[in-house]
Amino acid sequence: MRRACRRKRGQTPQNRLTRAIPVLQDNRIHHHGQFIGIVVAETIEQARHAARLVAVSYDARQPAIGFDDHLENAYAPPIVNAGIKTDSAHGNADAGLAASAMRVDAVYDTPIEHHHPMEAHSTIAVWNGDRVTVHHSLQMVVEAVPTIAATFEIPRENVRVHSPFVGGGFGSKIQTRDNAVLAILAARIVRRPVKLMLTRQQMFMNVGLRQHNRQQIRLGADADGRLQAVVHETMTHTSMTEEFVEQTGVMARMMYATPNSRVTHRVFRLNVQTPKWTRAPGEAPASFALESAIDELAAAMKLDPIALRLRNDTPMDADTGLPFSSRSLAEALHLGAERFGWHERKAEPRATKRGHWLIGHGVAASSRGAPFRGASARVSITRRSRVDVHALVEMAATDIGTGSYTIVAQAAADALGLPLDRVEVRLGDSALPRTPGSGGSWGAGTFTAAAQAACRQAMDELQARSTLKFVRPPTVAELMQAAGVNAHSASVDMPGPEPAKATHSHYTFGANFCEVWVDEDLGIVKIPRFTAAIAAGRILNPKTARSQIVGGIVWGLGNALMEESVLDTRDGSFITRTLADYHVPVNLDIGDIDVVFVPETDPRVNPMGAKGIGEIGVISVAAAVANAVYNATGRRVRSLPLTPDKLLAGAAG
Repeated sequence: MRRACRRKRGQTPQNRLTRAIPVLQDNRIHHHGQFIGIVVAETIEQARHAARLVAVSYDARQPAIGFDDHLENAYAPPIVNAGIKTDSAHGNADAGLAASAMRVDAVYDTPIEHHHPMEAHSTIAVWNGDRVTVHHSLQMVVEAVPTIAATFEIPRENVRVHSPFVGGGFGSKIQTRDNAVLAILAARIVRRPVKLMLTRQQMFMNVGLRQHNRQQIRLGADADGRLQAVVHETMTHTSMTEEFVEQTGVMARMMYATPNSRVTHRVFRLNVQTPKWTRAPGEAPASFALESAIDELAAAMKLDPIALRLRNDTPMDADTGLPFSSRSLAEALHLGAERFGWHERKAEPRATKRGHWLIGHGVAASSRGAPFRGASARVSITRRSRVDVHALVEMAATDIGTGSYTIVAQAAADALGLPLDRVEVRLGDSALPRTPGSGGSWGAGTFTAAAQAACRQAMDELQARSTLKFVRPPTVAELMQAAGVNAHSASVDMPGPEPAKATHSHYTFGANFCEVWVDEDLGIVKIPRFTAAIAAGRILNPKTARSQIVGGIVWGLGNALMEESVLDTRDGSFITRTLADYHVPVNLDIGDIDVVFVPETDPRVNPMGAKGIGEIGVISVAAAVANAVYNATGRRVRSLPLTPDKLLAGAAG
């Protein structure tokens, strides 16, 4: 086992997604629930019984666990997630604050959260000599190959990973993790296929989490409500073995116009598992702090919170100095306000009451980077008769329940002039053309652009083989008939953008509107209706796009009202270890959700003009809820979740 996971100096990939994972290499325990071995048996009952027979003794030491107990150990990491700079500044933030007519200075806490997809993390590993095939619930199959190859010191061509369908991931399945390596290792030792599936309790301890973030926001504005300074300082934690820091400052850097800004990130180490990507890493917790602070500023200045945001709208990204390729935030605010009926909102808190229910309305703006990545694709076209033509599109992309198969087929059918039912899509196999997996909101634009490019390449090649001239754009069936061929294939390797040559900043924008009913006596919060207006460029499929946004909103509502992973500070275990303890929204918790897409054209963001929507749905949802709760009750709660005890106490933190 030791040799199977040994790391060779200078040969191990250092990329977080592709480097080796050396499990079981020493006897040090860094966090509660850390894997210390694996038991393999014929049945799950036998395996569980055998695992209970393993006796383990520990030389216990005092762990570092409590968040507030280790703040003095904080340091500035060299970089934060996504390669974003740790600190940034322009102008003089302190002078801008001092000169402001109105200021807000508040601290916001967002707790540890877990992903919890319906499908638990699972792996089946099969060895054939020195070759291994891994059936893995994973968001990124291509990146798993170098990880497995480096870990087991075998050539990359000896590794094949399958993940055609993924039952949810939300970031927890971006990276190959220890549990998958253990399954592969066990299969190699016993020389039989091994299946390993984590329990729900194990998923609390071993597949990542969203960090507890403490954010101090300071805003300064002139008498007209124009921002003069924005300061956003984040304190968070990482593990003893690896450094991971969410990019919580990214929104404050680019969201609103201000002549003075300062954004910082600080981190300290705890004996808790390494935080990892969680849907909308950085922006989800950051938006609660920033958009709550904007609402506080609007309330203090007696301005409509939409008007305040519009007053500080900007066509330029202050962080990069580049213009936005498109920024329809104002349109989203206007359209969302109209759909929601914002004009009926009463600005004064506690102004609307029905029986023992206090009713309030809140708004929050949202943004998320709209990245585009390089990808490859292959299309194989077969003509069975004169008009009966079928196409197969292949790429190593993944579908995590977001509709990748559907939109890739749509892009191919459109490019080839074929009915949708004549297009087959094959995804989730590392042997297919190299494509980034699902994550980071780049999937839709990247996958469909690659598929479209491959199909257009095939059309161009068929046109070159034909001597006919067409008076209108031909279909692929007409081209194949003209060229006299019954089969043709084409491949493309589409490069991604070069950051050094960027001329515009690419973001998706949105606006969230929430109505809450708060029980004045019990502190219970109900959300009868929620409206989201999203500006995401070209919407490839309205049904799957709406589903994405609704899913994000539901998670955001859970984030706002109930989701919280509670640590036992004695040993680092989680008190919340099942879905009976870690509460998530169910049908009865969710009212009417209205999603509207703002008409937007963006020819610069990618060849399809489509922006990512996988994460924008969750961003700022919690802020909209918190702002609505303030409007209903007059109580400003700055720590999530917004549980009854905080509302009844009227605490401001």
